[in-house]
Amino acid sequence: MVSPGEPAAAHAARSERIVAVVVTYNRLDLLPQTLAGIACGQLVPHTVVIINNASTDGTSDYLDSLSNELNTDIVHLPKNVGGAGGFAVGIDRALARHQADLVWVMDDDTEPTANTLSEAYRAWADYSPVRSERPVFVASKVVWDDGRDHPMNTMRTMFAAGEERTQKAAAVGARPIRSASFVSVLLDAAAMRATELPLADFFIWNDDFEYTTRLAHHGNAIATEKSVALHHTKTFGTTDANPGPRFYNDVRNKLWVFCARRTLSPLEKLLYGGSTARLWASTLLRTSDKKTYTGYFLKGVRDAARGYRSNDQVLADVYDLETVNSSQRQRSHRSDSAAFSLLMSVYAKDKAHQLKDALRSNTEAQSLRPDEVVLVEDGPLSAELSAVLDEFEASASMPVKRLALPQNFGLAAALREGLDACAHDIVARADADDISLSHRFDVQIPLIANCTYDVVGSAMNEFLTDPEVVESVRSAPSHPRTISSTFATRNPMLHPTVVFRKSAVLAVGSYTEVPGAEDYWLWVRMNKAGFIFGNVQEPLVAYRVTEAYARRGGLVAFSKDYEVQRRLYNGGALSKLQWARNITVRSVYRFVPEYVRKKIFRAVTRGKTAVVQREGDRG
Repeated sequence: MVSPGEPAAAHAARSERIVAVVVTYNRLDLLPQTLAGIACGQLVPHTVVIINNASTDGTSDYLDSLSNELNTDIVHLPKNVGGAGGFAVGIDRALARHQADLVWVMDDDTEPTANTLSEAYRAWADYSPVRSERPVFVASKVVWDDGRDHPMNTMRTMFAAGEERTQKAAAVGARPIRSASFVSVLLDAAAMRATELPLADFFIWNDDFEYTTRLAHHGNAIATEKSVALHHTKTFGTTDANPGPRFYNDVRNKLWVFCARRTLSPLEKLLYGGSTARLWASTLLRTSDKKTYTGYFLKGVRDAARGYRSNDQVLADVYDLETVNSSQRQRSHRSDSAAFSLLMSVYAKDKAHQLKDALRSNTEAQSLRPDEVVLVEDGPLSAELSAVLDEFEASASMPVKRLALPQNFGLAAALREGLDACAHDIVARADADDISLSHRFDVQIPLIANCTYDVVGSAMNEFLTDPEVVESVRSAPSHPRTISSTFATRNPMLHPTVVFRKSAVLAVGSYTEVPGAEDYWLWVRMNKAGFIFGNVQEPLVAYRVTEAYARRGGLVAFSKDYEVQRRLYNGGALSKLQWARNITVRSVYRFVPEYVRKKIFRAVTRGKTAVVQREGDRG
């Protein structure tokens, strides 16, 4: 996090790894200008990935003989796959090869100025002290050769952004937006890892619109006037100003966005669709070659109906993407070390005596103790809670790291900050009011260390006040295939019981804010990426259920359900039929009387009143 009073740009040079991506095709007259602008910035990226799209104008020779202060990674593609394919390759390389924290993308007719990157970074870093609340991207102000705002790259202020979002953007000299162009936009790599790459089959036009609206579907995005870049297009105007054959791409790709993608809400599709229809009509009415442009339009409609191809299909024999195989890559590079970190978050409403018991049960009482403990203080704590943490830190037999957040940001933000601080790849989660059985880590850690699973949980005992008195046992499916298939209907992983690999979680973007279901959305993304899940059938955690069943009912609980299901649907994890089924089932469950809800929940999780503990577990 940025220290108070520390310049954001200085912090970036020391901390975040920024990777620039430049895609070029036959613009040898402009490309040197782009690279010179990057090199002369107040803030210079760690690496510049240059994707040469099979240029035929001498660009290849120029790049091979390039000599400057930039750390460059040059990729010569065997054929031109368009801007969309080039950015898919470049972003893949930035994320997989260079482990970027931020990715700064631009075309080869973009000329950065001295403040382009530094001011974009400053707006991103100063937006919030925690990573999970920072913008998913920051768009620069784009001007033409003569200094006028370029209409092709002037982003609209977000419709119905709301007062809070508008004020947060204004505080860093920006405004909220919904999309951006690939003419100087700074993208958060964690958000990028949580979704697919740009769609290469778009070839040119609207690939940036689709990708950025996808990133901003569940996150904030801003445009700042302080970060300025030049866009050296041949003419000054929007995409409807004599687009030529590209009119076909505009029609086809926009129809893919509106009809085949889930990046826009129904209202947004209506608004953007109406605006697009007016632009198309304007182009067709203004052109003197109506026959040719009508042909472009009809061909675009026809090819849109055929659907787009996957990136693997488009880039076959061109480039092997690495981020799509993140699980296999992580598995091939993992260490077999059994050292692990314990990650816990504490906030003001936790109870001191429960926290004390939770800390002891997860550390000194364990037969296999953590190698370090990472405690995140999610906002100011009471004197009693602080005293418990102070006492624990002073007496702990292992290193203790404490991270104090300036305010309560929520569990997702706290865990994301804490995870970054964990020194070991194996991380065990624990809540501040639950009890881990003394052999929990002895059972789970080897299952991660020997590469059996990437995430492993367990069943758990539910109790009211005394963990020795078990109200019920909440079970969990144990076989990886069963767990994988269960994600479409419910969360089969019990978050207070999990142990996972940090590298696997970071590979899909870490924790993101989904009220009440931060873990569910994370597991779904990891499952989609091919990571392996397992559960130990034996209960290894005692879970406090005081008021839990009451909290599982009502409008607030249902609204959280709706948000989770929306995430799953937008992320491609659910079909429309599955989404409708899940919403229907949850609407019934959330609004039945509490005693009925309790019976339903225990039936679904195979709950039963029983004690499943080893002899001496509480000794």
